[in-house]
Amino acid sequence: MKKRSLVLATTAAATLALAGCTASGSSTTGSGGKVTISFAHWGNNEENATLKAMVALFEKANPDIAVQSNWIQGDYEQKLQTSIAGGSAPTVAQISNTSLPGFVGAFRKADVRPSDFYSANLARSMSVGGTYYATPFVVKTKAMAVNKKIFQKAGVPLPAANTPMTTDQFATIAAKLTSGSGKSEVFGSAPLWFQGWLTAEGGSFYNADGTRCTNGSAVAVKTADLIIRAQSSNGFTPSYLGAQGQDMFDWLSIGRLAMQPDFGPWNIAQLVSLSNSADYALVPDPGRGEPMEIDGLAVSKTAAGAQAAAAQKFATFMATDTAAQQRLTTKTSSLGVPVVKAAVSSFEAAAPSLNLKVFIDAVDQSTVTATPKQDPQIQSTFNNELFSRTAIGSGHDKPATVLPQLQQECQKTLDSAGAGQ
Repeated sequence: MKKRSLVLATTAAATLALAGCTASGSSTTGSGGKVTISFAHWGNNEENATLKAMVALFEKANPDIAVQSNWIQGDYEQKLQTSIAGGSAPTVAQISNTSLPGFVGAFRKADVRPSDFYSANLARSMSVGGTYYATPFVVKTKAMAVNKKIFQKAGVPLPAANTPMTTDQFATIAAKLTSGSGKSEVFGSAPLWFQGWLTAEGGSFYNADGTRCTNGSAVAVKTADLIIRAQSSNGFTPSYLGAQGQDMFDWLSIGRLAMQPDFGPWNIAQLVSLSNSADYALVPDPGRGEPMEIDGLAVSKTAAGAQAAAAQKFATFMATDTAAQQRLTTKTSSLGVPVVKAAVSSFEAAAPSLNLKVFIDAVDQSTVTATPKQDPQIQSTFNNELFSRTAIGSGHDKPATVLPQLQQECQKTLDSAGAGQ
């Protein structure tokens, strides 16, 4: 599950979770000379269970290393920063590719071999300024779920199983699939989010090395205009307000949505559990696909000697051991897509009636661009302005006016901090 979907934990529980971290500078050996490392991660109950099972495999294969798991259920990055600043950093920390640049000062260089992974995007995502700081171990790509009955009723052919439609084709089809009104209205698509659809259109928020903002480009303006048309009164998605607080998967399952782009692997078990699961299909996201999250394991810079070696061994095992990677997705839950080829067949077998291959193909559908360390600040300002000033939210200004201005503000933020990483 993406970090933005994590359930908030109480402050007391978070404090206890962080207190369980082993400070990298403390004693790392116990009875019999066993090396102890701590591992901080996020996730819901199912994801936590998956990671515990992977850790158990590692400890069985490495009886001289003990792993203390620290499950942080809310405000993960803030609490990780607090532990680092307080000198109690976990030996190994889960980190996403988009958050990695903001933490590189706290992590050791990682021993990553790109040849271990089936896509160059996987290793590349863990590199900042040409140096690896984490080892990729799970990728969360996106697909599109479709309600076949709505397509059949409208007389519209289903999208191809393995070839993405263009974004223009998607918009045309979504309009044809929209019908009715009020609470019984059927929408051609779930709402489109700007950053996601910008990628689908072939654009990006930053340039390849993360040194220039590109969120005000012509492609960005086209993306914003499409989203505004799509959620207008005669559009093909629910409005911004109409979708607030609603679960779009529920709408898909009850026949109010024909297509749900941005469908993540964490939804697989939900789809399989439907009594009429045969009425749904998975196809590629349109165009260049929506952004994927790649999660890695990073070793604390304060780890040294045997502890540092054990931590890197753990990260490599979680990323490349076939049995561990096969645990990422089962019939009941999914942490994400494996990063090694040997585990792909097991991933697809978790739901043989579904076209899970689309998640594997999506790893190469989009290009992974660098994310500058100022991204959280930039994104917060950008989204607030975009929603308050344009009809994507509650505003009325034209995207062609607003987006170039926001790009200038974005670039000032990058330049004021030395630009880039």
